[in-house]
Amino acid sequence: RFRQRKISVKQPLLILRQSDIPDIDEEQQREVQQIETGVEKGEEEEHHLQAAINASLAAAAGAKVQQIYIPTPDASKVFDGYSKYYTRKFAEPATYIRFSSTVEDTSGCPYCLDEKDFEFLEKINSTKRSASQKCSEDMFELIIQQFESTITERQPFLSTDVSQILSFEELESAFKGVNLPMYLNFAKMIYPHWKARRIDRNGKPIMYTLKFEEGEKDDSDPYTCFRRREFRQVRKTRRSDTQSSEKLRRLRTEMEAARTLTEMVVRREALRKDLLQLEWDAFKQRSILKDLKRKLGIKGDDDELVTRKKKQVTADTAPINRMAAPKVAEVDLITLDDVYRKRESAIEAAIEEKLARRREQDIGWEDYT
Repeated sequence: RFRQRKISVKQPLLILRQSDIPDIDEEQQREVQQIETGVEKGEEEEHHLQAAINASLAAAAGAKVQQIYIPTPDASKVFDGYSKYYTRKFAEPATYIRFSSTVEDTSGCPYCLDEKDFEFLEKINSTKRSASQKCSEDMFELIIQQFESTITERQPFLSTDVSQILSFEELESAFKGVNLPMYLNFAKMIYPHWKARRIDRNGKPIMYTLKFEEGEKDDSDPYTCFRRREFRQVRKTRRSDTQSSEKLRRLRTEMEAARTLTEMVVRREALRKDLLQLEWDAFKQRSILKDLKRKLGIKGDDDELVTRKKKQVTADTAPINRMAAPKVAEVDLITLDDVYRKRESAIEAAIEEKLARRREQDIGWEDYT
């Protein structure tokens, strides 16, 4: 078997004569390939190519076989309007033809109307109108292309849900900037036709486009154009496999730790919410109790109206004899006014401290604001 090599201009190719090719059996001839085909390894098994190679090898061996050719499209037909669009009169310019326009700018409108569009165009032009009020083919293609480009920009994922296609009122702003007579009126008439054709295509563009590789390389799809060729494959070693598995294991550990922390935060916030609700219920009950005491004229201790935080008892501070524990001193009830007054005084002190620090920083400067 011959090893496939790239054809290079620096390396001479081997020329074989008929006498140089060994006479081998037909079965071995099918298995062993004696001549370089010049195509890729994966395409050598193509039916027509194998038939042509086998026929040429058999003819070289002296067998009488019919000449087999690889089928190609017929390019011998003559276009009827060739002389109308192409003339043989060409004056060679003094300098090269140079321009800075791109291919997209010089190719004109990319949309081309088909049979369905032509029937619809004849239908809307069949009414009694003057020649200036009829929609031309160029105008029709411009309007369809404007619809296609606008919907691709605003709804790139229309194929996922065709029912959400924009209405003409939402697309009307794309046609207001074109200063052509009857342009907007023709767009209103063509919109239902374009919408129906777009829905028939399941939200995809009406004109078929080339399919390119997206993401990973896919050799199984025969309709993919312009494939990327990887000449050197990445070597898979045990070390790279170990590193990949270690990265996946570490990533999973970090994700599980993040999930655990999130669950603990959710549980903590739920407990805080329950605690605040309990404190609010206790405050409302104490308010009701305080109002009842005032109405009934009951005077006495207000210990039950104050929430006292329990101190954590340790082995060092725990009393030896619980029966002989001293009584807790009575604490005066703190009013809300005292709490608000302390808070306001603390805020004012903090503001004065910041203003004094600001005045020290502004020494030597004048404020013109």
